Amino acid sequence: MTQSALHHHAEHPEAFGDELPPGTTLCFGQYEIVRFLNSGGFGITYLALDSLGRKVVIKECFPGAMCHRAGRHLSLRSPSYEMDFERVVELFEREARALAQLQHPSIVGVHQIFKDNGTAYMALDFVPGSDLLQVLEETPRRLGPVEVRRITTVLLDALAYVHRNGILHRDISPDNILLSSDGNPVLIDFGAAREDATRASRILSRVQTVKDGYSPQEFYLASKGAQEVPSDLYALAATIHHLITGAPPPNSTLRLAAVAEGSADPYEPIRGRVDGYDPHFLGAIDRCLSVFARDRLKSAEAWLDEIDETRRRRAQALRVEEDEEIERRISQLVSENSDVEPGATSARAARVAQSAQARAAEATRKAAAERDYWAILNEAVDDVEPTVEEDEGVDPAILAAAEAAAAPARRDLRLKRRLSMLVLLWGIFLVGPFASLLGGTQPGRAFVATEPVESAP
Repeated sequence: MTQSALHHHAEHPEAFGDELPPGTTLCFGQYEIVRFLNSGGFGITYLALDSLGRKVVIKECFPGAMCHRAGRHLSLRSPSYEMDFERVVELFEREARALAQLQHPSIVGVHQIFKDNGTAYMALDFVPGSDLLQVLEETPRRLGPVEVRRITTVLLDALAYVHRNGILHRDISPDNILLSSDGNPVLIDFGAAREDATRASRILSRVQTVKDGYSPQEFYLASKGAQEVPSDLYALAATIHHLITGAPPPNSTLRLAAVAEGSADPYEPIRGRVDGYDPHFLGAIDRCLSVFARDRLKSAEAWLDEIDETRRRRAQALRVEEDEEIERRISQLVSENSDVEPGATSARAARVAQSAQARAAEATRKAAAERDYWAILNEAVDDVEPTVEEDEGVDPAILAAAEAAAAPARRDLRLKRRLSMLVLLWGIFLVGPFASLLGGTQPGRAFVATEPVESAP
């Protein structure tokens, strides 16, 4: 043990539980623990020195729900936890390897992965400075509009880089963002392995992996498929909301419950009620804090486009160009389609015109037939001339008797004529379309030829 470590241990003997005491060496003496930094349900972090005396952060895989410290070694609380523990260690190492591939000034670097004391460790960059939660509590005036905007832009650039590499952070919050001594914000403590571990282990499924106020509502669900890029954007927006207003937004599960009940969302948009910020900047935060992922911005790049005027104009111009390109392609397709088989197109147009003419002629014919039909029905009773002519020399009584005798014959004749005309008209309506079947004979003429010819007695 170093002198400082021994001194700390002597002054605070009660401070050591499951964490390793100062002076403990790891990886065959390559690292020496200086002091305990933090712990959670899945691991413990320490400040350490490497073999060259440089400060590093050591993160130990230590799922407290299934293990405890026995000396310096890790011991399972039950032999039945062995398979679950091995799975957790595997996920821890997988996350470390993925993070080791990331090279960005605002993402904590991973230098080494190793096993010791019956578990796994990773060595990370030591970032001198304070996390944003400490800054908010100790020097809140440091985070004015200009500084908040700068921090947001830098973090969005880092988050876009993380997402392009197929990784989600899953635990963005003020205490997981360090503000280095030179003012650079750095993302630390990725939560992907913890999230996967809770799904892989029944024992760890009870361990809380969400942070009220910062986690979106989909983080509270059992389905991992619901967690996507907009989920990280929600957590970052909640963090920036805290920097601006001094508090995180309402718990996302409470907001979801309110919406499900048909009540108003308890979240109050900050656009229009906070001074000193560009409306586009505040509007992007409000949008990324939408309860449902589908209503949020889709990427960190899209968020940057919203808050940076130059990028916003460039994005708008690109959308205009894309719209114009779509219109050009549509016009081209229409033109190409109209140029295919011009003869066939002309013939098709001629057929359409001929069909329209035939329909018009048929309508005219039917209208004329209808007029004739009603004319016949309204025919006057005097349309048949008397068969007995009046003569001054004939006795009026004889004429009256002859007229009375001829009246029934006249009525029968009129009835037969009307029936014949009705048959003719119905033939025009019903048989007209089949005129070609009559050998070229016009339907009207065919019916007229068969009309009975009778004369009044």
